[in-house]
Amino acid sequence: MTLNTGLSHPGLVTRSDNTDVSAALQHHSSETEARKAIRARAPVSQKVRAGDERRRHILASAVELGVIPELLARHGVKAPTLLIADWHVTQLTSLVLGHDEPAVLAYVMDVRAQGAEPDAVLVDLLAPTARALGALWDDDLCDFTEVTIGLWRLQSAMRALAPADAMPKSQAPRVVMIPLPGEPQTFGLDMVADCFRRAGWNTWTGPVESSDALRTLVGQRQIEVLGFSIASGERLDDVRREISGVRRASQNQKIAIMVGGPCFSADPALAEAVGADATAKDARDAVVKATTLLCEAATTERHTP
Repeated sequence: MTLNTGLSHPGLVTRSDNTDVSAALQHHSSETEARKAIRARAPVSQKVRAGDERRRHILASAVELGVIPELLARHGVKAPTLLIADWHVTQLTSLVLGHDEPAVLAYVMDVRAQGAEPDAVLVDLLAPTARALGALWDDDLCDFTEVTIGLWRLQSAMRALAPADAMPKSQAPRVVMIPLPGEPQTFGLDMVADCFRRAGWNTWTGPVESSDALRTLVGQRQIEVLGFSIASGERLDDVRREISGVRRASQNQKIAIMVGGPCFSADPALAEAVGADATAKDARDAVVKATTLLCEAATTERHTP
């Protein structure tokens, strides 16, 4: 089974006993009895190493998120930007699979408060955590309900990060981010849309019921950039047809079209093959690529007789 998160990079959490996630998963019914038996027979030295590793993670978290910022504040020194590490992702993954829902938001907001930039929290913390949930499901270490609840908690944290003054200006460029018609909305697509909002774009995202509905949408609104997300490379022909239809129906004849999904991350050349203008490696890169396409369109328009 494969979880469609709309994100393409491999999960950062494995089934190693040396992770907080594995420790938390020992309390979940999704783990097989055989796996529990293997863990029970693990050498004492291995269990000691696992405990030492967990204690090091907890100590590093306490120092980075608490002690250092407090010392800097006492001496009037501005805290440096927090660099999000793999162990942050491991700890957050453990929290979203746990039973303390407020702890998830508290952890994310603590990371933000200690200096991590909003885009870094989205791309380097929330996105890898979503991928980690998918990897755990693929490995049968958690079930569909746990993953669904975990993604919902990540979405709640993402909404909490949105600035109160995020309303873009009316003249800001408009980007529409949608799954391919017939596919569900994904957490990854929501995250890309949020990065565009933070960059000042007028942003809309949501599922589109049919090809006809999509063509009506682009025909009635001035849209500068349209982004498609697909979960499987098996639908490349569908993407090609949708892109062709959008270009014919669009009110904006210079509309830029971007594509995203695992197949495009694995082979970026597929973007050109389906008729798109660009693909991106992550949400931040998507904003950069879209801005570049917008500037190129404006330059072409200025130099067109």
